[in-house]
Amino acid sequence: MNKEHFMIELKLSLRDLSEDERQTVMEDYLEHFENGLLEGKTEEQIAKELGQPRQLAKEILANYGIESKVKSPEFSQGDWVAFENEKSTYEELYTKPRRHNTNSPLMTVFKFIGLAFFNLVVVLGPAIAIFSCVLAGLFIGGAFTLLPLVGIYTIITGFSVVALFQLSMSILFAGAGILLLAAMYPLSKLLCKLTKIYILWNVRTIFGGSYNEN
Repeated sequence: MNKEHFMIELKLSLRDLSEDERQTVMEDYLEHFENGLLEGKTEEQIAKELGQPRQLAKEILANYGIESKVKSPEFSQGDWVAFENEKSTYEELYTKPRRHNTNSPLMTVFKFIGLAFFNLVVVLGPAIAIFSCVLAGLFIGGAFTLLPLVGIYTIITGFSVVALFQLSMSILFAGAGILLLAAMYPLSKLLCKLTKIYILWNVRTIFGGSYNEN
């Protein structure tokens, strides 16, 4: 079950709530999906972690003191048609900005300048150093992995004890290179993920969150 199907079924199951109450619940679960996507999860994984929408709806309705009237096992076609004709549809909930920028243009400019100064003075230096180390690790690991080719070429062009020793050492360095690449690959993925989260945080801070993260 993907995000859209989950949200539609949940909204249908919460038809006994008022529009404002249902809107609040929907926004909470929409935020669950947004946070999960930022963590690198798929929509299907997030939906599975949250559980079945109908069961969640029963628990939510119980918290509001409302007896669940969710139909089982399936909704009728009329329910889906009625849902599509409602004034506040799921598509409106999904596409509209969930937060609005209440900052004045001048405040937005001040926030931009402040964050730019902070990033330039505090963040940029360490970020360049970390990314340089990761790139250097990937480059060195790749170079070490290719060293046996040099050793094989030495053996082919002129077999000797020295050439055999060079081949043995190149194989040893290749093993070290593979281990280095194995360590750098997940680290590079983590850095890219953290960079994305940090950039989104900057945008959220400056513009108050009135943007579509997808």
